[in-house]
Amino acid sequence: MLLHVTLKTPLEDWISINDWYNSSVTILDIRQDREGYRILVEYKGKEKQFLSSFTRVSKNSYLGTMQVNSKIISILSKYTITQGNILPDSIVWTVIVDGYQELKRLLKEFVDMKIDVKVLKVVKAKTDSIVTARQEQIVKIALEAGFYDFPRRITLTQLAEKLNISSSTLAEILRRAEKNIIEAYFKERGL
Repeated sequence: MLLHVTLKTPLEDWISINDWYNSSVTILDIRQDREGYRILVEYKGKEKQFLSSFTRVSKNSYLGTMQVNSKIISILSKYTITQGNILPDSIVWTVIVDGYQELKRLLKEFVDMKIDVKVLKVVKAKTDSIVTARQEQIVKIALEAGFYDFPRRITLTQLAEKLNISSSTLAEILRRAEKNIIEAYFKERGL
């Protein structure tokens, strides 16, 4: 189950250097590279000198990338962020995680690095998918491993060992996913 998590983190030095106050700044993406981390930034406000490397996309809107070295960015680069809004006293992030276990790992990383983080909101993502993300992943692995071939190239027990789950759990996940896929197939054809 995907979760949309809204987090609040403190400001870091790289933000105060750029004098982004009294404007709208949104971090749209984070990528790791050889020198550290590159962030995609959307800036809305009056033109500033540091924006010379940014591309103007409308009257007061600029888009560009910046190289930063940041503990917060290093943690969030491992996850899917939809945005990070820079406020006068903090950054509010929206992060997509795959369930509560991944959220727990994310928060532990902040605690381990002694960074104050506050969870503002956690919302389950609504999806039109007929199978869960885990079911999709497992069915795809089963298909690629030859579980659905005739004759089978891998048994249920072997596949369960490969996925590090019990055979009964794997059988249940596959059965539920298969049921949803078959029901969707017949529903689509009006049968």
